Amino acid sequence: MDNQDNTTGTHQQATSASPQSYSSQTYPQFEEDEIDLRELFGIVWAEKWLIIGVTAIFAIGSVIYALMQTDIYRAEAVLAPADSEQNMSGLASQLGGAAALLGVNVGGTAGDDISTAIATLRSRQFIGRFIEENDLLVPLFAGRWDKTTGESVIDEEVYNPTTQTWTAGGPPSDQEAYRAFTGMLSIGGPDRTTGIVTIAMNWHNPVEAAEWVNELVAAINTHVRTQDVSEANRAIAYLRAQLEQTQLVDMQRVFYQLIESQTRVTMLADVRDEYVFQVIDPAMVPDQKAAPSRSNIVMVGIMIGGLLALTLVYLRRKFMTLQNKPAS
Repeated sequence: MDNQDNTTGTHQQATSASPQSYSSQTYPQFEEDEIDLRELFGIVWAEKWLIIGVTAIFAIGSVIYALMQTDIYRAEAVLAPADSEQNMSGLASQLGGAAALLGVNVGGTAGDDISTAIATLRSRQFIGRFIEENDLLVPLFAGRWDKTTGESVIDEEVYNPTTQTWTAGGPPSDQEAYRAFTGMLSIGGPDRTTGIVTIAMNWHNPVEAAEWVNELVAAINTHVRTQDVSEANRAIAYLRAQLEQTQLVDMQRVFYQLIESQTRVTMLADVRDEYVFQVIDPAMVPDQKAAPSRSNIVMVGIMIGGLLALTLVYLRRKFMTLQNKPAS
């Protein structure tokens, strides 16, 4: 009985002592963390001149780098799908089967026309021909914008305008020209609801940026119009040849209707310049730069400098600790 009481008393003492032991184990941990944090601030304060110096160097370097960056301007045009009268959905639904058998296209959907036009805009063949026809090779690779005069000048270290020769390794290749042009070209859309398409140029010369966007829109309209007219004329010639060879009245009527549909395509192309894209808002010469954000460049430079300074302080303290550690 006495042993049982002693056991119960011992258990109660252990139970009552456990909060104290828990407290004695927990509180020193908090104090130790507080001491470590205080020691950390002490180290930072002791090495403040190193941290300030490294951060200041990076801040000054980032300011110089930001000021050296060339201003980039963004010229943008807003386009809408042109009214596709040439599609003639009613006639297409009536003669679609016969036209397909004869290999004649009586028109697709407006969405297909826009998608094809955008794919053409991004194609190497179209971009290469656009660069060649508008003599853009020299401005792309040797042109720079003079802020003082507000004019575009030629870098004679790259291209000699007097002799019209490239001084640095010869003229750029077609692939280089394509990458340079598409690198500043931005095509957005079409919007699923409105069908709106945006074409933009990011370039250091605001005047050239606006001109190239408007010329690009005109070029794609001309390209698609010429392509459709050529296809329609070939179809008309083919249909007329087939018309002369048949004596069936029903087939003759189908041929006449198909010829009429292709003739409408050629007539529409002759009277409308905005063939596939209708310009809602043409590109204007931008008066404000779009990039770079110099303040962001400086902030990033200061952050990198501060992190590097803290890393140097840590490595320095670590090295000093290893140096002062007694040999075992």
